[in-house]
Amino acid sequence: MKINKNLKLLQISGKTFLLKAEEIGYYLISVGLLIGFALLVFDGFKILLNIFSYENLSQAAILFLDKILIALIFIEIFYTVQVALLEESAIKCVEPFLLVAITALIRRLLILSFEISHVKDIPIEKLKYFLIELLEICFLVLALLLGLILLRKTRKEKNASPK
Repeated sequence: MKINKNLKLLQISGKTFLLKAEEIGYYLISVGLLIGFALLVFDGFKILLNIFSYENLSQAAILFLDKILIALIFIEIFYTVQVALLEESAIKCVEPFLLVAITALIRRLLILSFEISHVKDIPIEKLKYFLIELLEICFLVLALLLGLILLRKTRKEKNASPK
């Protein structure tokens, strides 16, 4: 009987320790994400201020857009970590991950379409691969959007149902 109580106490202590360690990890990740975000924004604005020193203005625009969109992904991931810290239900953490994935795919879609439109002589084989990638990205965005809509609809129905 006494061994059972000690074992139960040890399990509770272990769970508490692991939850605190997880929370500390999330805080460290949050700080790292904020530092990364600040560095990306700084680098993006540095590119913007020196945009006319680049030989190719389109290339500078791609670099700037790339930095800013990655910074947005950092903020989306930060939001996801924030939700994981503050929410008690694991299902509530799914939506921010879907939003991060959609943001990343849209970023790639924008960069890819910008690259295609600003290349003068593009080999037909490379164009084929670009178009296949564009199609794949569009399909993934639609699938993730459908998942997000279903998640929100399910949550709304669950909240609307009488308890």
